[in-house]
Amino acid sequence: MSEVKNNQEEERVEEEHDEVVNNAEEKENLESSNENSKLESEADVNSKTESDEKTGDEEISALRKKAEERDSLLDQLLRTRAEFLNYQKRVRKENESTSQYAIQNLILDLFPELDNFDRALKLADSSKDFDKFVEGIKLIEGQLFKVLAKYGVKPIETVGKAFDPNLHEAVMEEENNELPHHTIIDEFQGGFLLNERVIRPSKVKVSRRTIEENDVKETEETENIQNDSD
Repeated sequence: MSEVKNNQEEERVEEEHDEVVNNAEEKENLESSNENSKLESEADVNSKTESDEKTGDEEISALRKKAEERDSLLDQLLRTRAEFLNYQKRVRKENESTSQYAIQNLILDLFPELDNFDRALKLADSSKDFDKFVEGIKLIEGQLFKVLAKYGVKPIETVGKAFDPNLHEAVMEEENNELPHHTIIDEFQGGFLLNERVIRPSKVKVSRRTIEENDVKETEETENIQNDSD
């Protein structure tokens, strides 16, 4: 009995020893596993940090590049605006200069005719030949019209032409049944065209019929019939 009891006691001791050993191994494995997990976590954190830093650097670089492009475009815009303003000022000055001296050539061409007028007036003082004076004035007038024609100015035709409100201004009417209604019979002030644009309409007197043309024709036919009968 004593031996059996001793054997049981030894087995119990061995089991407790084995349990202690197993517990120690499990504890060691658990600690090792925790250490590995900790290392893996630290590695993940470091990797994530490096990735975030890399991403942050790339974003900063992209933002800097966009800022440089923006500054470049803004500089170009300001330069273009300044150039356009300078261009506007230059064109304005050129237009002002052109408008001020646009008729310079015309004036220069008119000077000789003004000289002719001066000579004609001096001649009129020293000579009593009125016909010769009038002839000289007419010549000067013809030269003036030639100068105007050189610059696209020409007189508007009036007497004998049909009244045109686009060209003429009727200031008087005169009863006249021998001419078509509103035929120009006199000119009070000449009108002019500049390159087909009216710069001054002609002031004219026009005819006004008191009877219709059909009535005139009937009257003429009746008179002719009566003359034939006679």
